Amino acid sequence: MKTMIPARSKKIALGISAIPLAIASVNSLAAELEEVVVTANRVETSAQDTAVALTAYTGSTLAESGISNVIALQNIDPSINVTTSNGAAYVAIRGIASTDVTETGDPSVSIARDGFFTNRSFGVFANMYDLQRVEVLKGPQGTLFGRNSTGGLINIITNRPSDELEGKVALEVGNYNARNIEAMLNVPITEKVQARISGINREHDGYRKLEPVGQRSDDEDNYSWRAQLAFQPTETLDGWISYQKDRVDQVGDTPFNGPLETKLDIDDIDTENYTNYSQALTELDGERTRWEVTYSGLPGDIDVTYSGGIDKQDWAHRLDGTDSGTLIPAQFVQNETPDTTNHEIRFATPQDKAFTAQFGYFYFKEENTIDSGLLQNGGPYAGRYLIKFDYEIETESKAYFAHLGYQINDQFKITAGARNTDDKKERTGNAVLDLEVATFGFLPFKITTPGNGNIDNSQDTYHVGLEWTPSEDTLVYLKRDTGYKGGGFNSNGSAPSINYDPEEVTTWEIGTKNDLFSNRLQLNAALYTTEYEGYQASQSTEVISGESAGVFNVGSATINGLEVQVLALVGDNGRFDLNATYLDATFDNLDDPIVDGAGNEVDISGNDLPNAPDLSFTLGYEHVFPLGNQGELTAKVDAKYSSSFYYSAFNTEDLKSPSYTTGNVSLSYAPGSYNWQLQAYVRNVTDEDILANAARNYVAHWNTYQFQPPRTYGVRFTYNFK
Repeated sequence: MKTMIPARSKKIALGISAIPLAIASVNSLAAELEEVVVTANRVETSAQDTAVALTAYTGSTLAESGISNVIALQNIDPSINVTTSNGAAYVAIRGIASTDVTETGDPSVSIARDGFFTNRSFGVFANMYDLQRVEVLKGPQGTLFGRNSTGGLINIITNRPSDELEGKVALEVGNYNARNIEAMLNVPITEKVQARISGINREHDGYRKLEPVGQRSDDEDNYSWRAQLAFQPTETLDGWISYQKDRVDQVGDTPFNGPLETKLDIDDIDTENYTNYSQALTELDGERTRWEVTYSGLPGDIDVTYSGGIDKQDWAHRLDGTDSGTLIPAQFVQNETPDTTNHEIRFATPQDKAFTAQFGYFYFKEENTIDSGLLQNGGPYAGRYLIKFDYEIETESKAYFAHLGYQINDQFKITAGARNTDDKKERTGNAVLDLEVATFGFLPFKITTPGNGNIDNSQDTYHVGLEWTPSEDTLVYLKRDTGYKGGGFNSNGSAPSINYDPEEVTTWEIGTKNDLFSNRLQLNAALYTTEYEGYQASQSTEVISGESAGVFNVGSATINGLEVQVLALVGDNGRFDLNATYLDATFDNLDDPIVDGAGNEVDISGNDLPNAPDLSFTLGYEHVFPLGNQGELTAKVDAKYSSSFYYSAFNTEDLKSPSYTTGNVSLSYAPGSYNWQLQAYVRNVTDEDILANAARNYVAHWNTYQFQPPRTYGVRFTYNFK
């Protein structure tokens, strides 16, 4: 792929970000801010010259900040709100999220790993390591990145093999018996073939003690390794292939159980000791194979890129499902084996011409087997399922897309794009409800309910934009984007499946990116409004109920927001950053009330959207203390604030996260003549109890709460060699 160096760009350093918390080498602080090359438009451009609201983080910054998966990104990016959900998780950006973490659900914020998309919500926990960068793209990305990116996209880009012999080892120890190791080796086999192998192993004891089962949850015990091969057989052909193995064997995240429909003060909850009557576990065995080939010998210097991959996952999850009324031990059992395939072929004209174009075809397929249910672990029916789900699910998505740009003159550029997506989703199988278990022997028979469902959605999404560059230091853009997330179907196992329709969003956005004072200050801002149609809200119900549990379209919503990013060099050795997000996200006046899990009709008109705090921001300061020939000492402090928000469209006080502030500090030493660094850190310095989820569980009759990590501290040693 040919790289375009925009006219505005002063310096471009691949992998060094020019936006909050993406800290480059401390030696660069005294000169000017460096810019990062991103692929937000599917081709390489400078972040400051890209008409997309985004933040980007280098791999080294993420590692030093302890960001090892997507969930932890919310600690440094205020636009991201992640909700963990008992072994699964979903991401919200700009108040847009999909709360359906079942086998039929799709995300509203896509996660792409080297261009490969996965649907399953438990994949959010996957390790990130040996990274070049992570890009957080905000707003609909449906034209270039496809369905399920109505809220935005998290683009994870790993380091690929290079032509240098180099390696890295990082060792980390901390409280809760944390012991982490990461390693990488890059070998240029020949001038035209390079290899790279990297891996990570992360372990720590659980933050929460589960009694009487005698476990510790919110622990970590996983490893991953990745082998890559890059090759350039001719001047016009580049190839890359990657294989990754993932293994997780831990208790995993578990909820605190409180009284149903009852507000609890976090200060009254012992967040280190939970009552659980059945054991929990999380196991994952995964294999990912990806490839990419680019040919640049077509007429007109057009590049054609074919990328694809196969992802096989085997996920097993167990969670306490004991009913608050009987206290007879029970266990939620979940087993999924999704096999996912991605293919894309994309053509791109040279990006340094007046007219630019990208167009192509995308194919996605997932086949999944569900073997899940509510298992009795005690009482007279131990070993039997109260309800058992056996499903086969197939999801298929096809899309054609095109994105065009025309540079009218030195100052103005117009862009336009379109994508047609066709989605199909089919589920077959049955749910079996054992009434003998449910009624303690009063009704000794079973009810089998078909869980068959089928949807076929087709949708067009569009982009149109105008870019104005009044000077080499300023970009102003105006754009309109539409987005789409497919529909689905659901049931609680004792009622027939009910289809729900797709969601659609339309966003108008005006933004600006500025390099000021000889590029010692960067100031970016984006103002937007989003019309949200067909909002998919979620609810749960009793196991035996005439109402279907799951996701339902409830109507429309309006989201208005403002995002501001500031990055400044302070003196010769200081660096300050601020990243702030303001949201006004509310449901419109809806025609009909919706039924909550208790069977009550509720009018949610005017309610706040879930996972949408009005105000959130991060700020940080880093200072380098030169030590002459002895090297340098770097001190860093950062903090995040979030106002309160709800976890449910019903806006009940028992499912509300209070506002919170949390902070981190670190001190790093790097000698002047050696390639190693020693860092000491404390995260969540004040040991705040911060909610990660709150939900009503009408099956087990509890309110369930989960929490972000408590205060952690440790030391990290990194050695690089070339």
